[in-house]
Amino acid sequence: MNDREMEVKRLFLLPLIFLFWGGSGVINELAFPHWGMVSMLAGLLIGGSVGWLLWRSGPRLKIKEGTDLIIRPGTPLTLIFIIVAFATKFALIFFLNVEPDLKYAFNFNLMFGLLSGIIDGVFWGGTLNLYFTPRQAEKGI
Repeated sequence: MNDREMEVKRLFLLPLIFLFWGGSGVINELAFPHWGMVSMLAGLLIGGSVGWLLWRSGPRLKIKEGTDLIIRPGTPLTLIFIIVAFATKFALIFFLNVEPDLKYAFNFNLMFGLLSGIIDGVFWGGTLNLYFTPRQAEKGI
């Protein structure tokens, strides 16, 4: 995997896309969207912790001298989690289409929200780890 130069704001693009995708799925696909969102919030916390731990030992961001760009090291972790995210979302939507009554099953609503939150939380945890860790090192924290 190759290193990529990017602006700092692009670092947050993927987590924002998955947050929007997960939130819209919970709101539009479920009969109990409020409980789905509560479950998604719990999943975001769990996934954020997992993502932080997974990216903790990985290569760090570098600042490109003389520019506002950062260099994000190439790692298969991001690609793996994108594939896992798409497979999980596909399975959840597939089950809803095959068995439409699942929309009204409270447990399915909770599981849908939790899995959506965990998936997005992993991306947020990893991204925040990459973003904050070099800044702590620069400040001597």
